[in-house]
Amino acid sequence: MEKVVARLIKAKELTKDFVKKWGLYLKKVVEDPKSLWEEDFPNEFREEMIARNLIVYNMYDRDPWFWIDQPPPERGMELGIGKNAAWQTPLHREAVKKALKR
Repeated sequence: MEKVVARLIKAKELTKDFVKKWGLYLKKVVEDPKSLWEEDFPNEFREEMIARNLIVYNMYDRDPWFWIDQPPPERGMELGIGKNAAWQTPLHREAVKKALKR
């Protein structure tokens, strides 16, 4: 897992400058992806997270008829899923956590 997280940090360019610029918002999103919907979050931050393919924003409806089996959960903190936004994978969230600690 550590090797994959290290590769994600490099591939997603989670540099010192990126963390310095967006650290406050990154910490909030790591704790709860639904915070991306808060009005005080700058659009530039959201766009940056989407462009780096770290999150899925404005998620599709979870109506049962959209899904073959069961729809994804509306909220799952252990997986980093919020109602309207989610991490691409839990590893993406771990990469941001590790970048924040550096």
